[in-house]
Amino acid sequence: MSSAAVTPGQHGEAAPPTVRDGTHWLAAAGVLLVVACLVPPVATLAHQYVFVESVQFTVFAMAGPALIVLGAPWRFLGLSRAATPSPAVGSGEAAGTGPLDRLAASRQQQRSFLRAAGFLLVFMATCLVWRLPPVVDAQARQPLLAVAEMVTLLAAGIGLWLELVPSPPLAPRLPNPHRAAIAALAMWSTWAVSYALGFANHAVFRGYDAAGSGLSAVADQQITVGLVWAVSALCFVPVVFVTMLAWLRNNDDPDEELQRLARDEHQQAVVRGWDHRSRGRRGGS
Repeated sequence: MSSAAVTPGQHGEAAPPTVRDGTHWLAAAGVLLVVACLVPPVATLAHQYVFVESVQFTVFAMAGPALIVLGAPWRFLGLSRAATPSPAVGSGEAAGTGPLDRLAASRQQQRSFLRAAGFLLVFMATCLVWRLPPVVDAQARQPLLAVAEMVTLLAAGIGLWLELVPSPPLAPRLPNPHRAAIAALAMWSTWAVSYALGFANHAVFRGYDAAGSGLSAVADQQITVGLVWAVSALCFVPVVFVTMLAWLRNNDDPDEELQRLARDEHQQAVVRGWDHRSRGRRGGS
């Protein structure tokens, strides 16, 4: 799903985003998927079968955000006005005047792994909340909860995917190996949530009753686990492989490159600390 959009930069750094004509259909497909999950027959069946409710979850949390970010509909939505989305790194000014153009320039100067990890934690926490048995049972009784699920999961998912793939004018802030780690952790977190469900030999969710259709509660749950695992792998595995292959292709010695990344981060911290001390000395002299 995302392999075509992951473009390597020099020495494993995130490459600047480029204008990609003809990809807006991906964003349109993502929006259509989200809308389809909010209307019958999916919305109706989601109150009867756990695996159909899980279709909603995977679209809202993973497939929908991935397609929207890869489609980069920001200029169409009026959020970006840059004809060639190349933020002026270092000058603090964006090439365009839209809000995302200014954000793109700011993001290029904020490459901390902790910032991206923050989006990952928000994604993991949001997914966990919506997969808790009491919350899933409540969705079977309250149809409007699907709207709240859609809003929160889309927001968390889009924030995460903007850290993984280019979406002009926004570019990922992390080097390729860090992006691969973020994608792998996101995938494993969704797998872990489904892991316990896959080994349950009784009905975990009490709000669903598929017995009338000949599908047992345990079978419904098993289909749910396979569905979540498959969609998660389909979304995140291409990011992991493409970013790692791009990094290895641009670096002959992976161990040496890891040491270089560690040295660069250490030197940046030392330079920032030296700069503050030197300013203090200049101010006092």
